[in-house]
Amino acid sequence: MVWAKVALAGGLLLLAAAFAVGTENQLSTSVMGQTQHCGTAIPASWLMSGSDDKAQAGSVATDDEKRAETACGPVVHESRVLVFTIMGVGGLLALVGWTAISTRREAVSRTVTHARA
Repeated sequence: MVWAKVALAGGLLLLAAAFAVGTENQLSTSVMGQTQHCGTAIPASWLMSGSDDKAQAGSVATDDEKRAETACGPVVHESRVLVFTIMGVGGLLALVGWTAISTRREAVSRTVTHARA
C-alpha cells in the first residue's frame, strides 16, 4: 500500500514541478548571433485574462521581429510538448496511486462486519 501513496505524492509533485517550470522558465534562442527571449512555455495569458504576452504573429512590425518570432516558434513548441508530457505523466501517476488507495479502502470496508450486542 505504501507504493500507492508514493505514486500519488510523486505524481502530484511531478505535475506541480512541470507546471512551475512551464510558467517560470524563460526560453531563448539565438538569431544571427543575438539572443532572442521567447517567453515561457505556458504564457501568463493562458492563466489570467488581460495579461500581456509578447507581440502576436500578425502584429510583428520589423523584419528583425519577424525573424525572432520565427526562431522562437520551434523552441516554444518543443518546450510545451515536453512540459505537457511531463504534466500528463504526473497526472497519470497520481491517478494510479489515488485509484489504488481508494480500491484498497473499499475492499477493507467490505470485509468489516458489525456485530450486534
